[in-house]
Amino acid sequence: MNKIFKKICITALGVLCAAATINAAEKVKLNKTSLVLEEGSQASLKIIGSKKPVKWSSSNKKIATVSQKGKVNAKKAGNCKITAKTNSKKYICKVKVTKKPADTTPAETNEDKEKIMVKELIIKENNREIYGKVYCPEKEGKYPAVILSHGYNGTNSDFVRECTYFAENGYVAYAYDFCGGSARSKSSGKSTDMTIFTEKEDLLTVFNYIQGLENVNPEQMFLFGGSQGGFVTSLVAEELKEKTKGMILYFPALNIPDDWRRNYPETDKIPEVTDFWGLQLGKEFFLSIHDFYTFDNIGSYPNDVLIIYGDKDNIVPYDAMLEAEKAYNSAELVVLENEGHGFSSIGGKKAMEMVLDFMNKH
Repeated sequence: MNKIFKKICITALGVLCAAATINAAEKVKLNKTSLVLEEGSQASLKIIGSKKPVKWSSSNKKIATVSQKGKVNAKKAGNCKITAKTNSKKYICKVKVTKKPADTTPAETNEDKEKIMVKELIIKENNREIYGKVYCPEKEGKYPAVILSHGYNGTNSDFVRECTYFAENGYVAYAYDFCGGSARSKSSGKSTDMTIFTEKEDLLTVFNYIQGLENVNPEQMFLFGGSQGGFVTSLVAEELKEKTKGMILYFPALNIPDDWRRNYPETDKIPEVTDFWGLQLGKEFFLSIHDFYTFDNIGSYPNDVLIIYGDKDNIVPYDAMLEAEKAYNSAELVVLENEGHGFSSIGGKKAMEMVLDFMNKH
């Protein structure tokens, strides 16, 4: 009996050890899976979850080199891969090196920029008024269009720089205020009536209207959203599918339902009104997403997706971005060094240029 018991214990111990080894292996990862660096700049990579020696290598040393301590040096514009090998496994970081900008601004050097006009455009439907501004080239013609959706408690003015830049480069850009989506919103509606799904309806309404403008090519439509607006944009893309040529997401807050489930695990404890970050939210905002799981509801969008994220973002977790990249059939995740939830002037310029390049390719 003792021999049988001993054998069972040894077997169980072996299973536990194997499981522990598997779990440990699953936790080993590279701290960044993508980098965008300017020529001459540096970044540090490291393996998390293992103290074993790491061998570093670059697929193209003319583009970027890497030291045996994981320090990446950007050499010249181009793309390459940095590989970290440890525990007989390889971990890869995609590196994009961009050209160092000239001393003059694009406005001073680019003679091909379109002269643009900006005007208010209010879209009315079902007792709703959606306020926004449309930016477009002055010349007559049909242009591709991009619709920009702001984040939590934001407004259309958050995207003035982007809209101007896209219009100067031959796009119709429309940025708007979600109904009840901000304490400063010029659209109709109360913030206590706003939910993720009322914002989804706003974006669908906007899309249908902008697609029908005389100067818009309805076959060349793009969706662009930041933070909560990125979350809403991802839901709308699931419905529109091939009606759009591509989707761009700035630090999309796909974690919103998970965060509020943790804050309000029991629905009967949700107050009628919650004051969060300067905005009054009604109970329905939380009830509507309580049993909603983001990654069960996105991922079927068939076209290309560009996700741009800052490695210092303390609101949207990096793991959610990795999960989003895997969820879509064709998605690229770009991580900007030393950028947070809301890009700096320099980071924003890099992001805009990547977005324009993405749209031009489509």
